[in-house]
Amino acid sequence: MTALLMVLGASVLIAMYWNRNVTVEELSFSGNAFTETEQLIEAANVTFGVKPDSLDLESLVNRIEALHYVKQAIPYVEPSGELEIDITERHPIALLVDEDKRAYIDEDGVRLPIISGKTLDLPIVYGFKTAIGTDTTKGKAFEQVRDFLVDAKHNKFGWTTISEVVYSPEEGVVALSHENGVKLVFGDHNFETKLENWEVFYKEIIRTKGIRSIQTVDLRFTNQVVTREI
Repeated sequence: MTALLMVLGASVLIAMYWNRNVTVEELSFSGNAFTETEQLIEAANVTFGVKPDSLDLESLVNRIEALHYVKQAIPYVEPSGELEIDITERHPIALLVDEDKRAYIDEDGVRLPIISGKTLDLPIVYGFKTAIGTDTTKGKAFEQVRDFLVDAKHNKFGWTTISEVVYSPEEGVVALSHENGVKLVFGDHNFETKLENWEVFYKEIIRTKGIRSIQTVDLRFTNQVVTREI
């Protein structure tokens, strides 16, 4: 009990010292790659020389999280008076293309602007809106495409062999292979297994037979790969 009281007493003294002596004098960010530091500074709009308890951190966080690529911002004031803000950014999983309009999209369905000098090599996805700063992309079609892309990203072979993706109400997720533009039909759900089957089929059949004669590879069926040849 005595030790506990001593700890509590020390905490109170530290808090008193903090409130009386510490003022915010510096601002720094970590974790940002797509978002420029200048954008973050402008959005934070911090007044220096104020005490930490005078900062409206909730409003500060809301302003920063309003930036396109910022998913989460966590502020912390160091004893030195430096306000550190840890940024968690959104990571695109695909490039949306709608005629001449383009945008990235993340796992949450948030559409993101393409930033000059920070382009990514991602699968192209058709059939969804590309407007930035409006509602998020939702619905079965996006959920299936999103789940497919997430599983493909964890499957190195799948990620490197897929170039374009679309959702068909009749066939589910349909992709084109990088090599020779073969139509790959993945259907709905269980994409991890279907991507593994695609890898096995490629290594055991396509590597020996060649890919030029194959038009379609249908991976929707359990323990069976159906092909159509030219």
